[in-house]
Amino acid sequence: MAGTRRRPARGERTAWAGELRALWTVPVWGATVVAIVVALALVIRLWMAGASYGVLDPSVSSLTSLPSALRAAAWQFATLLGLLLTAVVVATGLGQTLEGGTWSALRLFENRVGILWARKAGAALALSLAGQIVTGVLLWLATSALARLWPVRPRAVPPGFSGGAVHTPSPLPVESATWGQAAGAIAGALLIQLLFISLAGLAAALLRSVIGTLALGVGPLLVTAPLVLLPAAPFLPHRWIADLLKLPAEAQYQLYFWNQAPPDPSPLTGGLALAGVAALAAVGAWAGLRSERALRPVD
Repeated sequence: MAGTRRRPARGERTAWAGELRALWTVPVWGATVVAIVVALALVIRLWMAGASYGVLDPSVSSLTSLPSALRAAAWQFATLLGLLLTAVVVATGLGQTLEGGTWSALRLFENRVGILWARKAGAALALSLAGQIVTGVLLWLATSALARLWPVRPRAVPPGFSGGAVHTPSPLPVESATWGQAAGAIAGALLIQLLFISLAGLAAALLRSVIGTLALGVGPLLVTAPLVLLPAAPFLPHRWIADLLKLPAEAQYQLYFWNQAPPDPSPLTGGLALAGVAALAAVGAWAGLRSERALRPVD
């Protein structure tokens, strides 16, 4: 009928909200808290070490600015901490659903696999966005407190090393981010998170196992990490991530667990490469979830 309106909109909104509620599990929140605590611990350690030495790294000293702290949180969620968190989220969500044999039950209520997959990916991205914002605010509050409790006092160089005059070195220049740069970093981190989610989703669709999702979701990027020091580096996602986010090379493996290869000034190339790989992985996950194998009960 021409005047008939489609009514399941409320049910669809409820289903999307249900995916978010499904993330309220001990493993997911435990992994989120661990990621936030590790990010804070790294910053506090580097701050106190730099304050004692008299010179702070710009990547750390700039965190007293809220946009810089939000950018730093985005960098954390786009590198190893975010990768591990995403693997836990997908494994305890989609991986558990497939391993427990409840995927076919979901298909009885919603046969559009693309919608089911989009809901789970969207919920994971929403969790990542919330985690980035919370982490950024906590980094800003922590460094603001550290600036008062442990201010940087440049140490004097003995006269014999400065021609008879006492020299007090200044801290390194602060590289504060603008709000636009913070928003760009968060957007880039969400794109990278989509890649992580898609890879873990593909692993879950192929293996139907929580442990397998964790292993295959994280393993490929960890195994290929040493290759960034070889000529193949420009063709690796690790390098694309560093390029897209413009990660400071001196802070990598200290403040951010990622490669130490200096990024090339080509964020557009890195972004396009990441978007392409993420799209391929997402389509692969959709195809795997749509396959007959994913519909059969667990043997």
